[in-house]
Amino acid sequence: MPLNLKFVYSGKNPSAPVAYCGFRSMHTVMELLFVHNDELAAKNISRRIKNRVDELDLIFNRHLENNELARLNGSMSPVKVSDELFFALELCEQMRRSTKGYFDIAALSSTKEKPSFSLFPPSHEVSRTSGQVLIDFGGFAKGYAIDRVRTMLSEDFGVEKALINFGSSSSFGLGTHPLGDCWLVSDDRDRKRFRLKDSALSVSGRSRSGAGHIVDPHTLKCVTEGRDIAVTGPSALICEVLSTALYAAPENERKTVMEPFDNYQFQEL
Repeated sequence: MPLNLKFVYSGKNPSAPVAYCGFRSMHTVMELLFVHNDELAAKNISRRIKNRVDELDLIFNRHLENNELARLNGSMSPVKVSDELFFALELCEQMRRSTKGYFDIAALSSTKEKPSFSLFPPSHEVSRTSGQVLIDFGGFAKGYAIDRVRTMLSEDFGVEKALINFGSSSSFGLGTHPLGDCWLVSDDRDRKRFRLKDSALSVSGRSRSGAGHIVDPHTLKCVTEGRDIAVTGPSALICEVLSTALYAAPENERKTVMEPFDNYQFQEL
């Protein structure tokens, strides 16, 4: 097995043989539980998923020295980027506009100028609008990765029942638990249970120590008050974007932020 990949398989219940894999990526841990009747195939699926998530980490991790995001953050000239990074930047700008600016991958910048970057579709080049702009995919990358893993499981490998957990703050339940009608999960502090069936959960707020880490893009100040926000809906990516945006937004702005997003619900924890 690859380094940093834990794999466990159990066929004790012939009607629901299950595989578990866990690995570190994106500064946290992804865990996956899925039903599969072939141990060797399940092991290969786990390897493929780890490789894919690691690929995404190489794209979205701004702390790496030589990846294309580091080059973009360090250059005032247009930078040609991969198809996947260009698509992600397009999507993030769309999400910024759709959430009234409360989701913003440039929230850690020292300037409020918007938009923070310019996109040139024919050449797939990107340029920051200011040297004060810092692009960071926190509040996006984990949800994006979960949606990619979900697609791999269902479309590439034919898996119908799985639970994906990434960093204890973002989850997706594919199908149902093999012995139930959903996947029953809780937030990382066990304050509330959620029933996931082909749906995702994302929770945003302060860390366990009480420290704030989500910045309001309109003020560039860290949000340190308010209860955590949980969002459920069909896409892990949109759930993560919305939980981040809603936590950053004042309470009286939250309904407005949610207006464009049908089939998504939020609540305070």
